[in-house]
Amino acid sequence: MTDPKPRTSRQIVLQSILDLAEHSQPASRQRLLEITGLTYGAVDVALKDLRTEGLIRCVANGYYEPIDQDIDRSVSTTSLPHGRLKVEIGDDVIADLTPREALALAKQLAGLLFAFGAFSWALMPPAQGGRQG
Repeated sequence: MTDPKPRTSRQIVLQSILDLAEHSQPASRQRLLEITGLTYGAVDVALKDLRTEGLIRCVANGYYEPIDQDIDRSVSTTSLPHGRLKVEIGDDVIADLTPREALALAKQLAGLLFAFGAFSWALMPPAQGGRQG
C-alpha cells in the first residue's frame, strides 16, 4: 500500500479557506498562517495562485473567501392535501413528505437557520458611537 501524495501548500490553503467559510469565519492571512503552519511566503504564493485561478476572492484588505463553483438550483415546496408537503430542487421531486416528515425537516432547517444567524451576529462589528454605560 502506498502513502497518499502529500498535499501542496495551495491545496492546504484552499481547504483551510473552505473550512473557515463553512463555519462563517473570515479567512485572513494571519489566520491561515496560524491554522496551516505554513510560512508567509508559502501562504502568499498560494493566495496569489488561487486568486489567479478564480477559486478565491479578496473581500476586504487581507480577507479571502472561496468563489462558489456550483450553480444553485431553484428550491420550492408545495403544500398538498392532508398536510403533505412536496419538496422540489431543480427539476427533481426530492420528497413527498407526510406531516411528521415535514416537521422533522423543518426542525433541521430551523437549526441551520439558527446556526447561520448566530455566526452572522458573531461576525458583525461592534456598534460605533454609542453611549458607554
